[in-house]
Amino acid sequence: MVSAEEDIQHLIMIVRKDEEIQSRKKFLKNAPARIARVDSDINRMDSQFAENSAAVAALEAENRKLLNKVKEQNENIAKKKALLSQIRENKEYKAMKHEIEFLENQVGEEEERILVIMDQMTGRVKDLEEIKRKIANEKGALLEEKKKLEEELAREMEELRRLEEEQARILPNLSGKVQRLYERIKEAKGDSGVANLVGDVCQGCHSRVPPQKAHEIRRNDSIIMCEVCGRILVFYDHTPSS
Repeated sequence: MVSAEEDIQHLIMIVRKDEEIQSRKKFLKNAPARIARVDSDINRMDSQFAENSAAVAALEAENRKLLNKVKEQNENIAKKKALLSQIRENKEYKAMKHEIEFLENQVGEEEERILVIMDQMTGRVKDLEEIKRKIANEKGALLEEKKKLEEELAREMEELRRLEEEQARILPNLSGKVQRLYERIKEAKGDSGVANLVGDVCQGCHSRVPPQKAHEIRRNDSIIMCEVCGRILVFYDHTPSS
């Protein structure tokens, strides 16, 4: 026959495990978002680097294409000017002259575009160097932070498993009636069926307990429930257990 005092002591062990379990669950709930934020920062750096690298490459390719085109057009203009002195017919001369002017205008426009591209490349290269500097200074730290978070996540998952196993071994030591009561309350509350009394405050719902009732709870010799949240109230030193 399990006495009320024994039930209370087992409930104290159980609620201490519940507190630790909830602490681990809170970390495990928040850890994926923290890792995702680090991943997002890393991916943003990589995307910025890739985007600027692609932009620089595209500008360089366009610049090379225009330079080659200008070179070919200038050679073509030079040839046409050489032929111009050999033309005798006025109509043919005017046509050739017009063609040369057209090509020279095209070359002028292309040379202006080359200057614009060079300005754009200067800006993009500057951005690229800044991103490289940021990656060199910050990406390593972010990767290390992610590694630590993942390692901590694995440790906390293992610790949670251990705590739940330990708690499961304590539960059968309760009297059948109290065990069923605890499990019913825990299912309803989602965290624990027991709450510690600190001062005269229930730590389950943070409501105040009348002085006489608080005095009875501190004796830890009977099952008393919080009138507000319905959890079983116990009393113990609330400093973290080792």
